[in-house]
Amino acid sequence: MYKNWLQEFYQREIGGEARIFQSPGRINLIGEHTDYNGGYVLPAGIDKACYLAIGEASGDCTLIAYDLNEKISLNNCPPNLSSNHWINYLMGVRHAFEKRGFKIPHVNMLIRSDIPIGAGLSSSAALESVVAYAFNTIYGTGFSQLELAKIAQEAENDYVGLKCGIMDMFASIHAKKDHAIQLDCRSLEFQYVPLQMDGISILLFDTCLKHELASSAYNQRREECETVVRYWQAQGANATTLRDVSRSMLMEARPHLDPICFQRASFVLDENERVMAFAAAMQQGNWKAAGAQMAGSHAGLRDEYEVSCPELDHLVKVASQQEGVLGSRMMGGGFGGCTINLVKNELMEQVIEKTSASYKKAFGVEPKHYIATTGDGACEL
Repeated sequence: MYKNWLQEFYQREIGGEARIFQSPGRINLIGEHTDYNGGYVLPAGIDKACYLAIGEASGDCTLIAYDLNEKISLNNCPPNLSSNHWINYLMGVRHAFEKRGFKIPHVNMLIRSDIPIGAGLSSSAALESVVAYAFNTIYGTGFSQLELAKIAQEAENDYVGLKCGIMDMFASIHAKKDHAIQLDCRSLEFQYVPLQMDGISILLFDTCLKHELASSAYNQRREECETVVRYWQAQGANATTLRDVSRSMLMEARPHLDPICFQRASFVLDENERVMAFAAAMQQGNWKAAGAQMAGSHAGLRDEYEVSCPELDHLVKVASQQEGVLGSRMMGGGFGGCTINLVKNELMEQVIEKTSASYKKAFGVEPKHYIATTGDGACEL
């Protein structure tokens, strides 16, 4: 879509030839806050992506973020950038390659994205993934898709400071059109599950709240879960994530845990079960049963994990009450972003109109909406 435009803009603003890459954003059908706990997730790539034009630099590097109207010379980079400034995503990937013994030459980069920023569609993971994929392709470093996902995750963890799991980057690199990815975040084994959604589409409502997980309680939630793991490690158990803690173990430990930590862990164990139930229902074409798992997921995220907000809750409540909506829940880390909804096609316009009107009446803002179409993973155009 943007290939010719990127080539022309790169030549005009930077000069020389560039190679063009893209990597998609993602939706997650179900399985929230389970990835960093070694659990199950069910993401899919979307048809909105981060695009990268990249070419070798003879001297200083020029980095352009078109959508932010920012142009930076690496040698004259502004001091005191915030940890989640876009340049840190690039530098984090570069550093991860260097840690693995590959020195990346000076390069110019032009970034353009049509993934809505702050909507919980993993725009940052798409940026990290497209840079990692481009480096790997151009410089022949020979990393597997899985290692590229780990590199992208490392950039977010170490350079940006968000202790996220691997789901977003894994989905951005491995995505396959018309399929979801059923991923075990402990073993990193996965399978593609066909999205056979006859007469049903995936509708996203965007709260239009600024969505910055790095400055939210995201890392705190991870710490609360790891407290439960550390308890069992102290007892001599071979546990590295909550995936290694069974329901009976959690109940046994309950008297020794902070009630909040128990609550967080209980949600994660329930959410893992919901992912598996949703995947089974989806493969059977039983979208009503799948929708029931989405309802349970949202209730748990709202009441146990406490990462929802009034805007997300309102969108889910209004959508769930409407004819034609088979499932609705908040999607992503929380505190803003999008809801994901399974909607019958013939009632789509009605659902959009009623939900949007109710949200605007309640909060004075018209929510954005997107009909999510699946797309393929990272590639060169």
